[in-house]
Amino acid sequence: MTPIKPYLVILLLIAFQNIAAQDNDRSAYQTQLFKLAIKTSVSGDYLEAIRTFAISHNINPKAEIAAFAIKKGDSLKGILRQNKINKLIGKWKWIPQDSNWAIREDDLVGKMIHFSTEEIQFFELFKKSKEWKLVQTEKIKFSENPESPSFTELLSSNNEVWDYNIDPKSGQLITYYIGEKIEDNYTELVCGNQKLIYFKLQ
Repeated sequence: MTPIKPYLVILLLIAFQNIAAQDNDRSAYQTQLFKLAIKTSVSGDYLEAIRTFAISHNINPKAEIAAFAIKKGDSLKGILRQNKINKLIGKWKWIPQDSNWAIREDDLVGKMIHFSTEEIQFFELFKKSKEWKLVQTEKIKFSENPESPSFTELLSSNNEVWDYNIDPKSGQLITYYIGEKIEDNYTELVCGNQKLIYFKLQ
């Protein structure tokens, strides 16, 4: 067995110390980000806190603090999502944006969506009908896209992802088609997104 030369031992010790120092630095940075995320969540900026928790987790997913970061982030997502649904609850009537929308062979004259705490119902009204017709019901399910800008987009049964937001100035409900989920991946449409606008029925 060939003995290790002294200078090689020194090099190995230096390399080990550098690695240990890097691990310590990484651990310290992970902890620093975790504390920052806690502080951000206390201030009420849940969205930024979720993102910071995610970065903290990704620094070293095997670290004990990483598990706490994921739990904290998921908890804040739950709050964001419940707040979103609470704002959307009610009936919303579609505002047509296309001047030629009413020229239809099927005599469709209106659309409406009804949000409850657990589902969304889609209705349509036809020219000769006296009642709204229920055409689709969707259980409320959120997209779990890790790169989501808000973590509150909804995933429909056909795997389309839609974002629902209330305009703070007009009070109108603005809905955007974001993309779709294909197996475990998410696609995103960056231009030409379908957009629908609704007003709330009293």
